[in-house]
Amino acid sequence: MKKRILSLLCVLALCLGLLPTAALAAAEGEPAILYVGNQNVRSGEDTTYWTTDESGGLTRVYDDNDWNVKYDPNTATLTLNEATIKGGSDVVSIPYGSGIYAQGRSNQAVALTIELIGENTITGHFGIYVNATPPTTPGTDASLVIKKSGDNGDNGSLTVTGTGNSGLHIISGTGDASLTIKNASVDAKTTQTYSSYAGVCVQSGASATDSPNISLSVDGGSLTASGTGSNDGILFYVGSSQATGATTSLTVSENAIVDARNGGISALKISETLPTPTPTGDNSSGIVFDGSAGTVYGSVTLQDDLTIGAGETLTIGDGASLDTNGKTITVESGGKLEGTPTGSGTVKIAPTITTESLPDGEVGEPYTETILAATGDASITWSVSNGSLPAGLSLSEDGKITGTPTTEGTSTFTVTATNNIGSDSREFTLKIEKPAFIPVTDLELNKDSLTLQENSSDTLIATVKPDDATNRGVTWESSDTSIATVSEDGTVTAISAGNATITATAAASSGVSATCTVTVTPSTYSISADTTALNFGSVYTGYTQPTAKTVTITNTGNQTLNLNQPASTTSFEVGNLSKTELTPNEKATFTVQPKAGLAVGSYKESINISGSNGNHTVSTSVDATFAVVDINDTSVDNKLTVTSGISDNITYYTCPSCGYHNWTATEAGYRCDNCGYLESTRQLSGYGNVKGTYTPGSGATSTAASTIPQTGDESNPVLWTVLLLVSGLALGGLAIAKRKKQQ
Repeated sequence: MKKRILSLLCVLALCLGLLPTAALAAAEGEPAILYVGNQNVRSGEDTTYWTTDESGGLTRVYDDNDWNVKYDPNTATLTLNEATIKGGSDVVSIPYGSGIYAQGRSNQAVALTIELIGENTITGHFGIYVNATPPTTPGTDASLVIKKSGDNGDNGSLTVTGTGNSGLHIISGTGDASLTIKNASVDAKTTQTYSSYAGVCVQSGASATDSPNISLSVDGGSLTASGTGSNDGILFYVGSSQATGATTSLTVSENAIVDARNGGISALKISETLPTPTPTGDNSSGIVFDGSAGTVYGSVTLQDDLTIGAGETLTIGDGASLDTNGKTITVESGGKLEGTPTGSGTVKIAPTITTESLPDGEVGEPYTETILAATGDASITWSVSNGSLPAGLSLSEDGKITGTPTTEGTSTFTVTATNNIGSDSREFTLKIEKPAFIPVTDLELNKDSLTLQENSSDTLIATVKPDDATNRGVTWESSDTSIATVSEDGTVTAISAGNATITATAAASSGVSATCTVTVTPSTYSISADTTALNFGSVYTGYTQPTAKTVTITNTGNQTLNLNQPASTTSFEVGNLSKTELTPNEKATFTVQPKAGLAVGSYKESINISGSNGNHTVSTSVDATFAVVDINDTSVDNKLTVTSGISDNITYYTCPSCGYHNWTATEAGYRCDNCGYLESTRQLSGYGNVKGTYTPGSGATSTAASTIPQTGDESNPVLWTVLLLVSGLALGGLAIAKRKKQQ
């Protein structure tokens, strides 16, 4: 009997040993899946240790003295120790690219606590994602607690960034969603510009259709939440339109600071917008910045220095107090502190210019009693930049613009008020009206020197200043009218070579004048051609007319000339000028071309070009040369280079047997068209007097003939005789064979 009982106990012990130890030991709500970066850090009921590298990846270690990440499933606590964590690239599947991803079980809550030691950084598609909505049956509540580690005396901090979604995202299943921060410094942001993302998003799931509570609690420490673009800093999201009883709450205590200046705080429901939540609770004490509006709740004692930026306001409301506690509150220019703080700290306020605009003034009338008031602590100094005050006015040490304006006009300038805390600037426009009579103050000419040729002219332009001077008349005078004269409208006419001074004087103001020195140069008349000789080379009789050549004529004088049309000569055709009136340095062109059908001989003729201006005549000339050679003249060299005619720069080959010039390409080689001499080894490709082409061993082809007339019999009698004899023998053989077959 004892043995049977002992056996039953052993079996019971064995069964208990086979039960999942994690299910027995794990904390309530402990995640079913917990990814940190690229690793699932859960391993049954074991506490696991990991190190992180610079890229944000994790490596498991088994030394509890050297680690960056530790996870204890018995308490569902993830401890980060100077950790750098980065989510994966897969944003579709679990863990959705999250830096940290915690997923609950079906019909159960999911709860994760993150303890911080030192400074920690997390990035991912989601920064941290706590999810109570597994793929099958939804869970219930979702909660995340971030706090300073009790094992470390240093403050714990966390910077978490969501690159494709929220920085911190907590979503429930059928129940509540909550985020709690205790005595830690958390900076959560999203860099995603699409809407409905936030630095911090606390959300009830689509299955939470009853009365889910969505809450954020900051108990000591601080939370900085930032959105990008139109996104919120902190977003309370009701995920079901049926959750008509949903509530949201934001609680601050123990002098906590919630800073959602970039994006603000909002609550969103599918069918309606909920009121912006405010801190609640009897022991609430902290500061909440919702966008640019900050509010002090309860009795707050500053733990760190505080800055109120430009455009921001911090309000100490009724029943609230703010003890500076030896710290410094700095109010930047454009910022505002409403209410009076207490304590031994320092409140520094930068100046803010309150004057909106300046009244107009008038030339000659005193401008006084315009005060640029500025609020701010300590002594304020004033300065003007980006422009200047109207002439005659100055800015005093107490912010007054005083003096007597001397010049009409509108001035735009920037006034800056500065103290030892900061500064404020404002741009002003000050208009000074003109008086009844406006004298001339200056006179300018568009040119201070002028060079003219004899008998030419130019007009000087006088500018009277100011533009609205009462009398703007001007008189003109020349110091030597034999060299240059000037008319009432400022037109200067050159008479003869030399120098003279033209003076313009303002009629209404004695002594206001301007001068221009005039230099008159003599006139010159000349033309030139870009070439003095045109050589058209040599051609054979029966030539094609050579291409025309262009001559350019340039007016090299300083006077306009009218050119005469050059005439064609006995041997050369001359084209028309491209233009006949040439200003100084202007050019004209015409063409020259040997005539067609000239006889054998050498030709050289001069082509004259002339032009005139009144009594002045100029001319130049160009010599044209050309030669025609008899193509059948055997006295010439075997290789005669012709530069024009049939084709430019082509060499012609003559027969060494008879001296004839024309060849035909055959299968055997090049055959002289006159005597039948055969060049079987010499290549004549490239010569201009060959008809057809020939490649040794490949046969000849008949291409376009040379333009030189071809003569001689192109047949080969011997070849035709051999072909006829072979054909006869072949026919006879066929006849004999046929006869034998018939027999």
